[in-house]
Amino acid sequence: MKILLLTLFGLISSSMFSQTYCTPAFLSGCDEGDQIDSFEIPGASFSHLNTGCSNGAYGDFTSQSINMNAGVDYSFSISHGYGSQNVKIWIDYNNDGIFTNAAPELVATASSVTQGGVYTTNGSISILSTVSSGTYRMRVADRFNTEPDPCNADGFGEAHDYTLVIGAAPSCLAPTNLSISAVTAYASNLSWTASSSTPGVGYEYYLSTSATSPLSTAVATGVVANPNISTPLSNLSPFTTYYVWVRSVCSTVSKSAWSAFATFTTLCGVITPNFTFDFSSGINDCWEEANSGTPSTTPSGTYSDWYEKAFLNDVNATGGAMAVNLYTSSWDPLTFDSWLITPGFNLSAGGYRVKFDYGLTEYGDETPGSFGSDDIVQFVVSQDGGATWTVLQTWTASSNVSNNSTQYSYDLTSYTGANTKFGFYATNGAVADSEDVEFFIDNFVIEQLTLSTNEAVIKKNNIKAYPNPFADVLNISDASNVKSISVMDVAGRVVKSFDKPESTLHLGGLNSGMYLVVLNMKDGSKQTIKAIKK
Repeated sequence: MKILLLTLFGLISSSMFSQTYCTPAFLSGCDEGDQIDSFEIPGASFSHLNTGCSNGAYGDFTSQSINMNAGVDYSFSISHGYGSQNVKIWIDYNNDGIFTNAAPELVATASSVTQGGVYTTNGSISILSTVSSGTYRMRVADRFNTEPDPCNADGFGEAHDYTLVIGAAPSCLAPTNLSISAVTAYASNLSWTASSSTPGVGYEYYLSTSATSPLSTAVATGVVANPNISTPLSNLSPFTTYYVWVRSVCSTVSKSAWSAFATFTTLCGVITPNFTFDFSSGINDCWEEANSGTPSTTPSGTYSDWYEKAFLNDVNATGGAMAVNLYTSSWDPLTFDSWLITPGFNLSAGGYRVKFDYGLTEYGDETPGSFGSDDIVQFVVSQDGGATWTVLQTWTASSNVSNNSTQYSYDLTSYTGANTKFGFYATNGAVADSEDVEFFIDNFVIEQLTLSTNEAVIKKNNIKAYPNPFADVLNISDASNVKSISVMDVAGRVVKSFDKPESTLHLGGLNSGMYLVVLNMKDGSKQTIKAIKK
């Protein structure tokens, strides 16, 4: 009897894996970055990392098994060595040796995004709820600039095959159809569709600025009681991309897997530092440009001569930078004014500095350049949202700007405007010199001053806030030298103030989230404490 059972099992296994699958081809290969470098499915605890470009642009990795469950959506991520990638994933549900390029066997379609010079495709694999438990083949394909086919024949790209083991649907299923609405600079609304296994307790959601899926042990960002299927998301940062997952809490001991993610980007708004911008994809919609006006007359217009380019024309530079070309010629003798203006920043908490890298080269080359006799580049600041400007730094021919990266840094202690903007102004002047140079900026940062400064204030005042996180009451360890207290949200808005503060601050009316508690001391100094309301 045992021999018979083993024989039958062998025949079943043999028929399952004896199918002859087409081998995809990419005639242009994948060695220029058009590859599946790392493939991860966190919800399935699967990681296949740093594989590079497979020989022949195809990798048979069916020796590796991926375990999933019927009726569950799984978020995945794929890293590439180049941008403009398109990914498709198929599962041969009927084990007939053919991947059908349509649902239900086409289980995922997604395209890459570029963030900080990193090329990543994020998406979701949806496993049929009606599929039988068993072993199947999964194909993952990536192609540059167009979508791949299961039996791809040309183009740049790569494909991997894996063995997929599908188990029975869990009793507690994740919600589906996550949707984001009412997006502003600081908030949005999240909703979803309840699963067929309606949870007895409610839901948990996980919010992140990373596309990396949360583990099953991850601490939820928030909870939503049953039967609600929506929740507001507050205390967000302007023009920031967020990812959010939801899971069902079926009982006190049973939770579903995390759902596939939803993603959204908040609108432009005043930003509370710290802030870093590396120009890897140029500027975004929160930056402004202008083609007329000077710092004394204010900018106007909607375009400029600033453009994205490799920093200092270095062909080995990673990411981008912003540059402006200063020149005069017989065929283009006109004087131009060109502006690049940052988003607004709330510096009310004080104690910040701004810094960035800059340099000057000949146009299109790495060699040293020289400004014309009346060329000017200025770094300026406005504390009233761009109505008036103050010059912080001027570069002219006498500045001898280097063709090597130089860091500019400015102490912003005296600048505490709630809508402070910075600008880069460039003009080629009226004199027809022979210069043809490019001025570059990169890695624009606004951050708190070095810790030694803040630590000195903290040691002097030695004040602490507790408990942190707090529920309704936040205690100040010593209010005797505190003149007043302001409580600000992450957008920089003052939501509570105490002119004659005591050691106990009643903050029960505030929404959950992070706040800045600014202690204005009697000696004129300030101490800022980050506090989180549960």
